[in-house]
Amino acid sequence: MAVSEEIVAKADEAMNANNFVTEKEVPEMASLETAREIASALTKAREGNAEAGYIYVEPFDFQGGEIKNIIWNMDKIESRDDAKQALAAHLNLTIMKDTLSAADKVTF
Repeated sequence: MAVSEEIVAKADEAMNANNFVTEKEVPEMASLETAREIASALTKAREGNAEAGYIYVEPFDFQGGEIKNIIWNMDKIESRDDAKQALAAHLNLTIMKDTLSAADKVTF
């Protein structure tokens, strides 16, 4: 599926405002495949422009089993952890705390 110019324009507007895009701005991003297409279109649209940057897309897991996608400019949001934090704050999601099982705590 090719994403429409309207969707790319909405994503570009959000990227310029927030340095990231989520399904809050572009509901079609609920699909990782569509999110990847949008990221590719954003990269092409920004080539040679002042807005150029490394555009990256990734799904993240949150508490309750929710998986949400984010597209972000890695020149502005420099790490995956920062992107996950931004996504959680923007969509009011809770980041799962990593815990080790009893077996993982054993030293051999």
